Parts: sequence; structure tokens; C-alpha cells
Amino acid sequence: MDEPARLRVHLDEAALRDNIQTVRRLLTPAATVMGVVKAHAYGHGLVLAARLLTRHGVQHLAVATTDEACTLRDAGLQVPITLLSPPAPAAMAELVARDLRPALSTLAAARDLHRIGVRRGRPVPVHLEIDTGLGRFGWAPTAASIAQITRLAALDHLVVCGIYTHLSSQDPDLCAHQLRLFTWVYAKAAAALGYRPPRHVLASSGLAAGLHRRTRLEMVRPGALLYGLPPSYSPPASPTAPTLDLRPVLSLTSRIEHLARLPSGTPIGYGATYRTAASTVVAVVPAGFADGVPRQLTGSGRVLICGHYAPVIGCVGMTHLTVDVTHIPQATVGETVILIGAHGERAIDAQEWARLATTINSDVLTRIAPAIARTVTTLPHAERKPA
Repeated sequence: MDEPARLRVHLDEAALRDNIQTVRRLLTPAATVMGVVKAHAYGHGLVLAARLLTRHGVQHLAVATTDEACTLRDAGLQVPITLLSPPAPAAMAELVARDLRPALSTLAAARDLHRIGVRRGRPVPVHLEIDTGLGRFGWAPTAASIAQITRLAALDHLVVCGIYTHLSSQDPDLCAHQLRLFTWVYAKAAAALGYRPPRHVLASSGLAAGLHRRTRLEMVRPGALLYGLPPSYSPPASPTAPTLDLRPVLSLTSRIEHLARLPSGTPIGYGATYRTAASTVVAVVPAGFADGVPRQLTGSGRVLICGHYAPVIGCVGMTHLTVDVTHIPQATVGETVILIGAHGERAIDAQEWARLATTINSDVLTRIAPAIARTVTTLPHAERKPA
């Protein structure tokens, strides 16, 4: 027997389209937008979000893992897909066979891919990562690294289709230092290669900080901005920061599963940390921390029911939470519960969850369980014009 879904993630196609257009307005017409869809597209759904992005003019996608890249190819996505983490040697042949673009940060990996390219009889497209201060992967800005990149340039079955770095901060002095290092390495690499591959440095935080005005490079890598999320690592607003009119793409809903009027003094939830102060109508909602609802919403979170805020009472459980709906007489079993989203002028967004959980918005969204069904509020076909 079919049961109503416990939870549902809804994606607003119009909001995504508008966010893409907002990003595009920051750039030169020739700049390429590389849409980042790592971590299940920030919780929005990997394949679903990728299809929507490409439908609205995003020309390139970026992922973090081989599995993500292969999933997109298997789903029929034909745009360039770049893997922003170094591939495992065992995965290289599969990446090449699926026409995926791995990032390289060692000469050994470059030689492995070159050999695969020789066997296949055509060059393998790759990106080169430069470590200018994040301290993870990439060639350091040293003479020894330049010597390795020079040897890589002699491998005729590799073609470098991008050179990039990750900014660790938008602090003006640190950012300027990283950009100087990147510019120095890029000039040396381009001279060794004999051509100038596209450069990409700015992600959502750099764009939100206004660095696109100082750093007119050929590609940008927005993730959070496309999904309507303010970047978590941007500095406070400054005169150089652009005004970004972003709209959240994701909403998360559930339903009232059970209603009960409980007398004053009744304990609610594990640990009996909450007791009703008066006769209280309690709604049980089938959503918990196993679904991605932060436990920190206990005693401080809220939901939207029938256009009214309803406070979370008692501990957030693994699969259920409880809310006080005494003030919402129209609430009935089966009524929609908005955990993230809006009803009229009232809204609960990922920023609110992040503040209560003392974390960042992308952390709370990527914790939404992948098994929850994702659906799209679609645009009419006539409005699906590339951004």
C-alpha cells in the first residue's frame, strides 16, 4: 500500500534560473560558469540539479568524487565535467573512458593519464591545481613545481583545459597574496605549455566579495550562489561587494502524522527535557536527525504549519520531532509542515538552521538524507531560456 512521503525536498526551477542570471550579470559575456554540484549538489540532488543548471545555460559542471562524475555521465549529462579532487590511480581509466576531466597535482598522476591517452590514441583533458594557500592538493608555487609542470607539458597525450587554485579566505591581504602566487605559476605553466588554458579561481565567496572586479578570469566556480545560499566564508559587506538578489532553491516539507492534546505537566521527548506548562496540542512530525534535521533545533527550532510558526518542543529524535500547535486550531493530521521554506511572508531558511546548529548553511543542507524524494517546481517550457 502506498503511503504519503514522510519528507520531500522541493526545488524551485525559477529561483535557480534567476540565481544563474544574477551570477552571470557579474561576469564578462565570455566567462564560463562552472556549476559546482558536489555533495549531492549541496543537498539539492546531484542529477536533478545538474540537469536544471545545464538547462539554464551552465556550460560546465564540477564535482568532488569519481562516483559523482560517473553518475552524471550515466544520467546522460554531456557537458564537460571536472573532478576537483585528485583521482585514485584505479579510477583513471574509467574517468578517461567517460570523457571526464580530472584535476592533477602530481607528475606521477600526469604520467599515468598520459599512458592511458597513448593507449586510447587521443589526448586526455585535465586541469592543473595550484596550492596557493589552502594546504590541501596542488603544485606549490616553487621552482621545483615549475620544473614538474614543464615536464608535464612535454606529455603530448595530455591537454590542459584549465589551471586553478582555491582561495582560503577573502581577507584582502591574504587573497592578494594568493592571487600573486597563482599569477606567477600560471605564467610559467602557460610558457611551458605554449598556450594559455582557462583560469578559474573565484568560487561563490569570491564573487560575493566582489573579487570578480579585480580578477577577470575565464571561468568561475559558483556553488552556493546558484542555490540561493549566501557564502559561508565571505567577509562582512563592503563597498566593493555586489548586491546579490538570491532566492533559495530548496524547501523541505513533511506532514503532521499525529495530534494529541496533552495535559499540563506532561513530559515530551527523550530525557523529559520539556514539560507542558498548560494543556497543549502536540503535533508529531516524521522528521528527525536521521533525515538531516539538526538535533540543535531542540527547544529552539520552529516549523511552519498553515502559515503559522510552531515551536519545536522536546528533543529532536532520530525519525520524529514534536511541535506545539495549540495556537493553530486548523492544524490536522496530514497537514503540510514546512521545515525549510516559506508560506507567504513567513520563512525558515538554511541560515536559520545553521545559526541554531552553530554551523554553516551548506553543512545543514548536505546533511539532508539523499534518500528523501526530490521534486521540481518546473517552469513552463517557453520560459526555459538559457541564462
